[in-house]
Amino acid sequence: MKPARRGLGRLPVYVATGSGALALCWFVVGLLGGPVPACLGFAPAVAAVAAAAVECWRAASAHRLREARRFWFQFTATIALLTVGGLAHLLHCLRAVDPSSGQRVGAGVLVPYGAALVMMLWALVSLPSRAEMSRRARHRFAMDAAIVLITASVFVWYFSFQHLEKWGTSTSTGNPYPALGVVVLGFIGAFAFVKIALLGAGAVDQQAMRILAGTATVGATGGAVSPAFAGHPHLMVSVLALPPVAIGVALAADRQRHRPRGPHRPPQPRRLFSFVPYLAVTACDALLVVAAYTGGVEGVVVSVGAVVLTAVVVLRQILALRENASLLRRVDTTVRELQDAQAQLAHQAQHDSLTGLANRRLFEHRLTTIEGSGQPASVVLIDLDDFKLINDRLGHVTGDALLVGVADRLRCCVRGSDTVARLGGDEFALLLPGLSATAADEVLDRITRALDRPVSVDGLDLLVGSSIGITDAAPDLDSTELLRRADLAMYAAKSGGKGRHRRYDTSLDDAAATDAQLGADLRRALGAGEFTLVYQPVVRLPEGAPVGAEALVRWRHPSRGTVPPDLFIGAAERTGLIVPLGEWILYEACRQAASWRDDDGAAGPWKVSVNMSARQLRETDIAHTVDEALRRSGLTADRLMIEVTETAVFDNETAVDALEKISKRGVSVALDDFGTGHSSLGLLRATPVDVLKVDKSFVDGILGNEEESIIATAMLHLAEGLKLGTIAEGVESATQAARLHTLGYRFAQGYHFARPLPGGEIGVRLRGGVPEAAPSMA
Repeated sequence: MKPARRGLGRLPVYVATGSGALALCWFVVGLLGGPVPACLGFAPAVAAVAAAAVECWRAASAHRLREARRFWFQFTATIALLTVGGLAHLLHCLRAVDPSSGQRVGAGVLVPYGAALVMMLWALVSLPSRAEMSRRARHRFAMDAAIVLITASVFVWYFSFQHLEKWGTSTSTGNPYPALGVVVLGFIGAFAFVKIALLGAGAVDQQAMRILAGTATVGATGGAVSPAFAGHPHLMVSVLALPPVAIGVALAADRQRHRPRGPHRPPQPRRLFSFVPYLAVTACDALLVVAAYTGGVEGVVVSVGAVVLTAVVVLRQILALRENASLLRRVDTTVRELQDAQAQLAHQAQHDSLTGLANRRLFEHRLTTIEGSGQPASVVLIDLDDFKLINDRLGHVTGDALLVGVADRLRCCVRGSDTVARLGGDEFALLLPGLSATAADEVLDRITRALDRPVSVDGLDLLVGSSIGITDAAPDLDSTELLRRADLAMYAAKSGGKGRHRRYDTSLDDAAATDAQLGADLRRALGAGEFTLVYQPVVRLPEGAPVGAEALVRWRHPSRGTVPPDLFIGAAERTGLIVPLGEWILYEACRQAASWRDDDGAAGPWKVSVNMSARQLRETDIAHTVDEALRRSGLTADRLMIEVTETAVFDNETAVDALEKISKRGVSVALDDFGTGHSSLGLLRATPVDVLKVDKSFVDGILGNEEESIIATAMLHLAEGLKLGTIAEGVESATQAARLHTLGYRFAQGYHFARPLPGGEIGVRLRGGVPEAAPSMA
């Protein structure tokens, strides 16, 4: 296997460096030690330039980016022209008889040098810059460029150009201007290099551009000082200028060829030119002092240059001052905008974005300011009644518009010194400082009246009530306690029937503690087996024969005894324990009903009824739960009836969907306490109901005059028209039972027929073996 080819490596760089060093050594030896052969110095200088051209070609060939390849190919041509000029100069020296004639060059030498400088300028002009300059930046750069060129011109004239007769000896024609032109082009090229090195040159390596800038400057300076060696006719100044150029170009090309392959980074802003005016004026003033000391025309020329330079610097500073003034105006504008934005952010951080009211953070902050102050104040919490129904039915846009309308009405009901806040959702809060209890109650009355009026939203008049809780500040109460008390009062108002306000008192703490303890006991009771079921028979009129039973839960607390259902059912709803409790009731009722069929031989079309809460229908897969209960117990679907209230299914699509699934399985559905909630024909049409259970409040009035029994009659006719069954609840006397039968009712339930009984006794009754005087377990 052949070894991999390594190519030239860095050989051209080494050749350029070594040859250039030999040429410079020749120049130094000639300067110090007398005449030496010209060819010994010029040959290595030309070799160094040729090696640099080779390295430029390699840098161009190795690069993939079009801009970089073009630049380095153009620069290869530039160095090649310098090589041609150097060879022509070398041939001129070899043919010369007089050693001093080496400094007198003709057009054959000057033309390649000039062409090389033109090619270099063309490469720089065509190289795209990576930095975009604004109009002001261009003006500032132009001033800096003028300062640099004026200063350089004064120095070059003083040390070199004023001796035009010496420049004339540098050419074969005695005309100094071609040589002067080459030097001027060199300085222009050097400055262009500096400009591009600072502003960026796209794909060309920044470090390589800096090396080229220094190289061009050294080369132009070497040409400019050639008259200083007029006393050494055996020396050629080209040998002084070409080697540094060759070495610098070779190093720059090598840098480009080995540049990092990572992503290009834009050049960082540099502050080099900010010092240029001061350095230029200082240098020119120093030269002016020297010229004035020596006297003669030199002082006049330098003085003129210094005046021109000072004028440019003053103009540059005027531009800088104008730019600084503009920057200060922009900074001032930015500061004002930041202050406005900060104020806006502070407002947004402390106010509700929807209503513009104070948010919870601002409300709590203002609440803390009254802590321990001793001044009278009231804290009010307001919760909108049934807002969720409106939001769900009409959409969030309508709900948001309703909240904005409520916020506007609250603002109108309070003083400017009061704080109105939206804590979240449909919950609002008020801070009423400096008001007595009586005055605060008057504010709540105004709020209640204001919210009782319909709120117009997109042509709809929406009714929304409010439950309001209020508490008074005291020196020993902090903000957290005040909010807790107002919250207790608000929920007490909501539990008391909504649409009212309630002032905090200590009894609410006792009720809350009892409720919390009751919730803890409920959780424990579920695991301890403290719940039992009793069953109230449903009978056929007029004979009172049982055709089914409703399962009712009872709780025998180990220390409290029997806890009333109306007490612990509400606590179970609030704590969410109604879900596991309801599942237990369903499973146990189905198990018991299956035993009536299997153990007691109960026959006939009887059913067991189980109540379902709204939370069960909403939060669980109740259809799956029913399936499991029937599967585990072995009870058939036609023996089970699920009872739900009107409130549980009103505007509750989830509940209606769950009932439809249950009904499709053959399970009957009864609407319990019909007539006391959201009764409507639409509800009966949308809900898969089989039976209406008429509430006790309507049964109680059937023994009065004809007008009082018309509601019970109308309900019966409505059910018959919809082909629904009916069960009258709460029958407590034989007279009521007879009247119901006369009106057309065929099924009833109540204490007249039997109080809730244990499951075993219900099975016997369904079988028909126990008289109606059976003992009760109510």
